[in-house]
Amino acid sequence: MKGFLENIWTKRAASLLGLLYAFFICALSYFAIFYKYEIKNRTGICVLFTLLSTVAVTLMIYSRHQLATKLSGFIMVPALLPVILLCFGSWEIIIPLAAAAVIIFFASGSNEGAKTILGTIFLLLYILASLAYFLFTTFLASPAVKKTVETGTSPSKKYRYEVIETTDSSNGCTSVILEPNDMDIEYSMIAFRIKGYDRTLCVKRPKTTIELEWKGEEMFIDGERWFTPSQAKNGKWFDRSNRKFTLS
Repeated sequence: MKGFLENIWTKRAASLLGLLYAFFICALSYFAIFYKYEIKNRTGICVLFTLLSTVAVTLMIYSRHQLATKLSGFIMVPALLPVILLCFGSWEIIIPLAAAAVIIFFASGSNEGAKTILGTIFLLLYILASLAYFLFTTFLASPAVKKTVETGTSPSKKYRYEVIETTDSSNGCTSVILEPNDMDIEYSMIAFRIKGYDRTLCVKRPKTTIELEWKGEEMFIDGERWFTPSQAKNGKWFDRSNRKFTLS
């Protein structure tokens, strides 16, 4: 057993598994930017991410002198930034990943000088990015108060909608938002809801009660047709090339 653990190929294999964990963090950051996290089972996610992080940390400490592990230690800390900023408050995700990233950064066999320099750069990156995100979300945020009063999907489940009441300085408004409902990624404990594809169908001022119904795949608001699938297809509403980036 001792010979197996000291075998260089065993350590290299462990370091490659650790590198997969680093790519896993990169994938989560991608999802944080382009999707909204919806956690269905917080306890399950916490246990799952803690187990994954514990195994990854164990493997990377064991193979800390391998190139792949050193690379993983440098990748994970900056790669985790979008998850921390955009999923702030989802501690069952953030804490296990952040703990693993920090432990491996300091425990890997990389040069101490390189760790000091990169650690300083990463710290500044986190401070400046957090400040920029705070300023962006604070000063560009609308003072209007929005409340979702109705949600639903089309008969085919291809589209979903929200009826939102907005309270503002000009008597407020009622709006209907439409999104695709077939571009999400679903798992048993977590779902990733696509963002950047929402389309405002109508805005009525002041706030009012509306009657919304589906006739087939056509949406009628107060008896008037406001949406047909051909509109979305011809206007390329939900094409990836037309997606608008959002931090919300």
